[in-house]
Amino acid sequence: MADLLTFKHRTGGMRRVAHVLLLAPEAPFIAMLLALDSVAHSPISVLATSLLTISFITRMAALRLAQLALHHARWRAAEALATVALALHPWSPDALALRGAIALAMGNITESVAALRRAAHLAPQRPAIGAALSGALLELGHADEAEVIARQALELDAANAAACLHLAQAQAAMGCAPEIVEEQLRAGLARRPEPDAEVALHCALARHLAGQGRLAEAALALSAARAHLPRCSAVQQASLNQRLAELTLPGNPAIRSSHDTGGHPLSKLRG
Repeated sequence: MADLLTFKHRTGGMRRVAHVLLLAPEAPFIAMLLALDSVAHSPISVLATSLLTISFITRMAALRLAQLALHHARWRAAEALATVALALHPWSPDALALRGAIALAMGNITESVAALRRAAHLAPQRPAIGAALSGALLELGHADEAEVIARQALELDAANAAACLHLAQAQAAMGCAPEIVEEQLRAGLARRPEPDAEVALHCALARHLAGQGRLAEAALALSAARAHLPRCSAVQQASLNQRLAELTLPGNPAIRSSHDTGGHPLSKLRG
């Protein structure tokens, strides 16, 4: 038993080191150069340390700015900044996941899936990446694989609303019982998700309820989506406002739903 605990502790330590290296591969080189410089001061080590530090700061700034550009639906700017981040660290799960989200928003589904697969392979313990991948796979029509990956993301983080949404969508595409799909959507809403995910879940629930002829309940779900819309990102607001006008539910012209809200990994709505 003691040997097993020791093995698990060492394995956990190795995973943490690997995680740090994926996030900041410059870190061990900077530490080594600083140690060498403390023993024997060298202009070369100072220059190398400065360049590595600048590279790290530039990459993190590019990632943050790309996220902001994506949030405000500035696709080209987001793409250019993500490209900079990837050039500085081609094995960055964050940069790859961001590239996948941008590609999905621009309609490049195959590219999105490829980038998100790489990110998920590099960081299998990141449920947000798995949830995003499941959503992209749904866009390709791969409901079976999307269902498996969404479940894996929920095993890592039971409160991941995006994974709940994509699991429900995959279940619906696979022909699961309506009550199972509804239960999954309501479970996602019960987790108090971020505004973008909450609006997507309410819209998916409205569409699901309308498909069963439960128009009054669908209207309530859609009203909740509209109420939370002002707190959403620009991309979510633009896409949802457009989609809300596209589909009038039969028997009640005042109720509108959407096939999908588009533009964001957390807002792909499928019937």
